[in-house]
Amino acid sequence: MPQPSFPLDSNSIVEILQQSTQAIAVYTGIEFCIELANNEMLTIWGKNESVIGKTLQDTLSEAKEPSFYNILLKVWNTREPFEAKEIPVTLEKDGKTVSSFFDFTYKPIMSADGAVICIIHTGNDVTERVRNRDLVRQINELKQVNQQLQNSTEKLNALNEKYTTANTELDDSSKNIHQLNEALEQQNKDLISDNHVFKDDIAHLDHSNRNLEVKNKELIALNNTISILNRKLSESDISFSNLIAQAPVAMMLLKGNHLTVTMINDAMLELIGKDHSIIGKNLFEEFPELKGQPAADMLMETFHIGKAHSEHSNPVKLKRNDQLEQRYFNFNYTPFIEDGVITGVIDMAVEVTPQVLAVQERDATIHEKSVLAETLKKSEQRLQGILDTMAEGVGVIDATGQLVYANPMAQQILGLNESAIKERAYDAPEWQNLRIDGTLLPSEEHPMSIMLATGKPVFDHEIAVQAPGRERMYISINAAPLFNEDGVLTGGIGTFMDVTARRLVMQGKEDFISIASHELKTPVTALKASLQLLERSYDKLPADSRSRLLTQAIKSVEKLSVLITTLLDAGRLEHGHIKLEKKSFTVSELFDDCCSNFAQITDQEIILEGDIHEIITADSQQIGQVMTNFITNAVKYAPQSEKIIIGAEKISNNEIKISVQDEGPGIPPEKKVHLFERYYRTNYEGQRFTGLGLGLYISADIIKKHGGEIGVKSTEGEGSTFWFTLPIG
Repeated sequence: MPQPSFPLDSNSIVEILQQSTQAIAVYTGIEFCIELANNEMLTIWGKNESVIGKTLQDTLSEAKEPSFYNILLKVWNTREPFEAKEIPVTLEKDGKTVSSFFDFTYKPIMSADGAVICIIHTGNDVTERVRNRDLVRQINELKQVNQQLQNSTEKLNALNEKYTTANTELDDSSKNIHQLNEALEQQNKDLISDNHVFKDDIAHLDHSNRNLEVKNKELIALNNTISILNRKLSESDISFSNLIAQAPVAMMLLKGNHLTVTMINDAMLELIGKDHSIIGKNLFEEFPELKGQPAADMLMETFHIGKAHSEHSNPVKLKRNDQLEQRYFNFNYTPFIEDGVITGVIDMAVEVTPQVLAVQERDATIHEKSVLAETLKKSEQRLQGILDTMAEGVGVIDATGQLVYANPMAQQILGLNESAIKERAYDAPEWQNLRIDGTLLPSEEHPMSIMLATGKPVFDHEIAVQAPGRERMYISINAAPLFNEDGVLTGGIGTFMDVTARRLVMQGKEDFISIASHELKTPVTALKASLQLLERSYDKLPADSRSRLLTQAIKSVEKLSVLITTLLDAGRLEHGHIKLEKKSFTVSELFDDCCSNFAQITDQEIILEGDIHEIITADSQQIGQVMTNFITNAVKYAPQSEKIIIGAEKISNNEIKISVQDEGPGIPPEKKVHLFERYYRTNYEGQRFTGLGLGLYISADIIKKHGGEIGVKSTEGEGSTFWFTLPIG
């Protein structure tokens, strides 16, 4: 099972290049400084890693030649790659001059703006390929010489047969002449007296005999020449056999339509797993599994049409130990020509199975790593997306408590950017961590400290945080430890959320229960006292006292009714049970309904101005409740204001704005944002006022249900203006 890895960094890429089986070097700058050269390239150069950082001209003598430097310079300036095949290069290795052949490329690597960063030099030593091709060429030349010798031999054999026939005839003639000569000598003895008569004839016959002897010597010399040529031809066949036998690569000669193994060296026998008994046998009978394979098809093509083939890393299936195995070979097929006719194929092969499998394994590993890296990248992206969109803050600390990561929500909650957060520990004094009751939270009581000390997770631990220049906030923290593979605690993860609103609601509920209890208790107590006095002393009390007690009781009942109605309205709002009963009325009618009772409870002047005759369609009772709440708050919180102005302004053809303005102390900015929240009650100059803190909350919901907006404009020392808008018509 592959282990997960992180995305490739520069060191990993350099390591991959170093392990590549292809020679690779990287040059930078116009001086072509060697930034990287893997082992394959260093081996070709005959150098070690000490050349890294030096210029190419200082390192390699051949690089000083203008041709190589000009090629590199052209690639750098034109940004066009250069590729060359089978270039002869003389290198100095271990103090010796070595000539080799190379395929190489110079490829410029450019930045996003098109500037050349470096040049990558990749190369392959093809000396063996060139030498093999030269060997094939030499073999072809030998075959041509062999063919010429065979042709000469045939001609000499034919001429030898003619001269042999002539020589035989001359021998016969010589015998006849010799016999005739003996007869003549006998006759000469017998006819010695007639010697002078036959002298000229005898001289002529002697001359003819000498001519025949000369021709006989010439025929003997020609015969010797033919023998020498035959011996050389035989030696040529032996040399060709020795060439195949001693070749550094696996070779064999296949001849005839059945591709019979005619010559084969030990390297080829070892390669195909056979012995010399294969000589004289049909290749495809010995290796039937070759039929139909591309290598076999190319072999037949070479034999039939004379097309040579040179293949690299070609897959061939061969039977080894009764098992069909796929092997890989570099091979060359060359037609074998005799008398101008293709009579066979010369096969040269090198097995490269280990190298091909290594490359395949490397490619598979690279692909697997690429897939793993892509999977990891996607997982990281998903995780980052989750962290970026979480409604909770996430912070990661090391074993010392130093923050090393904070997601966007954590930055938002803490009011700091990530770099500022990383400069602090979770218990930094700048944040002033507090207990819920407001007392200072000791560092050892912080949930992250508890997690680090115990190595156990902590859940829903709530603390208060007082950041400089900000209102106190409350956060709920979950802390979990992080361990390495050896089980050693290396840090922790903290998730937290701002529960200030929840805490304020809870505090508001607690305050509300206390306030509601107090507010309800006051009229109930007054009502109870008045009724008890009336019950006990009704007959004894004068009429005006009984009337005053009844009036007090009625006021207490009315106040109690208002409190109960407010509580019921808040409950109905929370459950969405308030229904609107709309009707049309003017602003002035709304004012008359709401303000008739205020003259009895305040001496402040209440003024109505603006577009008071505009007709609005709304629930008059609920809008009247909003107006009454606004005016009551102005009377209560701005008692020093001499007048309260109620304004009506038509702000568009479809909307009107109604406001209540006082000249009171105004509202601080930090309190304005909470005015329309449930249970919120404010105070001015240290004074607290009666009420449940539900009036503005109920008013906001009523206006919202009418499709309008509600708000407040206030400046400390200059008074406040509460307003709302309603649709017209």
